[in-house]
Amino acid sequence: MTEGFIARPPLSRPAPARGEGSVAAFWSEYCRRAGLPEATPHQAWPFGDSPELAHELVELVLHGPKRATAGLLACNERNPADAPRPDGYSVVTEFDGTPRCVIRTAWLDQRPLREVDARFAWDEGEGDRTLADWMAGHRRFFSRECAALGIAFSDELPVQLERFELLYPFEAALDPVDCGPRIVPGWLPGAINAIAAMHGGFYAREHAFGLFFEAKVAAECAEFCSRIDPARDGLWLLVDAGRILGSIAIDGAAAGGAHLRWFIVADEARGGGHGRPMLEAAMAFCRRAGHRRVHLTTFAGLEAARALYERQGFRRVSEAQGGTWGTTVREQRFEWSA
Repeated sequence: MTEGFIARPPLSRPAPARGEGSVAAFWSEYCRRAGLPEATPHQAWPFGDSPELAHELVELVLHGPKRATAGLLACNERNPADAPRPDGYSVVTEFDGTPRCVIRTAWLDQRPLREVDARFAWDEGEGDRTLADWMAGHRRFFSRECAALGIAFSDELPVQLERFELLYPFEAALDPVDCGPRIVPGWLPGAINAIAAMHGGFYAREHAFGLFFEAKVAAECAEFCSRIDPARDGLWLLVDAGRILGSIAIDGAAAGGAHLRWFIVADEARGGGHGRPMLEAAMAFCRRAGHRRVHLTTFAGLEAARALYERQGFRRVSEAQGGTWGTTVREQRFEWSA
């Protein structure tokens, strides 16, 4: 592997040879296809500090396991425009500015370099993916960064750790290599049909729901996806091997506080422990977005889901017979408040 080990831009980044127009067109096309407002804030940058490294690392995102990166806090403070942002979108380019993909930050943390763990090294997806290899490569690179900054290198230096997910090109986002299943924070082709099909199939089989319910899910999900505002709304999809295997959404425009909706895991993925991190991702977004109240509606008998909700701090506030889903059940409302 090319030596370097860095994700976001170094202190001196190249002027994109192809200009900002190429990135702007790429971002515009992604927004058009994903239904995202084109004015949504985003960054654009290459990996690494050479053309070879930039290409190698973006290829690891598109066709390999790279879903994390790390940078010196001091470097990010010197270049705040390029520093990672919670839930932020980025167009990752080649070193000459040619756009290659869109990613979105899913997790941020800060700790001394010596405290980076093996799980993060594995997620960064470089070299042999061990902590020893990760640490050796990053010490070399961060030493060069410190020399450019005029500060002494030390394992005590704070580093910013970022996990991200690939959103575009869609084909690569739907088929993660050596790193799936993944929880992708955004719409992907087939999402509405998959969400409706998962709900329709499961609830028809297990609870005798019918056409009314599946059509209601499809129509309301389509309406939601057509108006997503990433500052207040969220959609997370569990994906693997080209398929959507789970979903959860936060509708931030709902009356009475944000509405948690369409939480489901497909039959073939159920029991794999995917529901908990999906719900955690949605609730972490609610906190970052400033939602102080979140509610959901369900019905009696879904004990596994209820246990997940209660572990996140939801409490049942009402229960009554109702026919909201096209058949009579004991409808329940759960609420969470900050």
